[in-house]
Amino acid sequence: MIVIKNAELFAPEALGMRDVLIGGEKILAIEPTINPSSLPGSIEVLDARGMLLIPGFIDGHQHFTGGGGEGGFQTRVPEPSISVNFQHGVTTAVGLLGTDSLTRTVESLYAKTQALNAEGMTAFMLTGAYWYPSPTITGSVARDIVFLEPVIGVKLALADSRGPHIDAKDLATLASDVQVAALVANKPGIITVHTGIRTQALDLIFEIIEKFEIRPSIFVPTHINRKSGKLTEQALSLAAKGCVVDATCHQELPEPDSPRLTAAEFASMARDNGLFDQVSFSSDAGGSMPIWNADHSRITGMGVGTPASLLIELDRLVNAKRVPLEEALRPLTTTPARVYGFEGRKGALRVGFDADLIAIDPTSFSIRDLVARGAIAVRNGVAVKKGYFEA
Repeated sequence: MIVIKNAELFAPEALGMRDVLIGGEKILAIEPTINPSSLPGSIEVLDARGMLLIPGFIDGHQHFTGGGGEGGFQTRVPEPSISVNFQHGVTTAVGLLGTDSLTRTVESLYAKTQALNAEGMTAFMLTGAYWYPSPTITGSVARDIVFLEPVIGVKLALADSRGPHIDAKDLATLASDVQVAALVANKPGIITVHTGIRTQALDLIFEIIEKFEIRPSIFVPTHINRKSGKLTEQALSLAAKGCVVDATCHQELPEPDSPRLTAAEFASMARDNGLFDQVSFSSDAGGSMPIWNADHSRITGMGVGTPASLLIELDRLVNAKRVPLEEALRPLTTTPARVYGFEGRKGALRVGFDADLIAIDPTSFSIRDLVARGAIAVRNGVAVKKGYFEA
């Protein structure tokens, strides 16, 4: 067992100074004081005096098997390591495919998802990719959701020249398949929508909501934090209808002529509209961030998503946008826990919840220690729990 002592606890609500007892991958107790000498067996004490203790981050958009490839085979992004996730606060993540479902497969994503679970992180996945009909393992999206334990939904691209060109009936059919499968399997059953830059934006989602009366909250549009009046208006409108809209985090501030907003800027905008709890943050870790030529036919450079962006955007939200920490944590904790079906288990520090915790130094806003599923994975800023093939 582990006792974390003298921490200022944000669960994410501010609870003041607390001690936390961990055992068997769960939080066993949260008390003003816990005396380790009164407990049976071997107890490890982690002194978190001066630290902020917060829930582990839930990252709903990661490319477990790497992304990219738009610039040739040499631009295929390698798989992110589990220790990189731990070092940047991620204890739970959802994996998916992107543009390339030709050299990367749903089967390999499934294998990597299971590997991450075996190595100590909590990992789920989406079937499908950009295209429709969706690539699957069992032959259908619904069967993947029902029969494959880590599959909680499907990925699809809209408003992107690299994605499918589907009509409202196709999308409504997919949504209905996902909804039925989710009911049968008791899973969240979501459709994560990669939102491209084409002018139609999220028009198709609005069409099927109106025409086929599809439940709006089944959709999680992502990459919505861009300087587009139409997309911003649509994202906020969907949030008001019950969707959780996902903002992609970035390490660097955008250039003045950049088309993107920071995740913190978008979340602040949603907050001003009373919709803050309908926004989640994700990193796009392992995904390519291509720099295109003028007509978007070829890439001229390549960036790579990293989970480091999550803490950077949290810092911006707290220290630049002046959002209180207990509120600013929600897009990384309680909100993704709700939309991905982890409520009652993840996203908060509660007795009986999974022991996923981060000790943050408030002066540098950096991670000192991290516990994932009850085991110390980062100690004094160094990853001590690594993947099978990590040195």
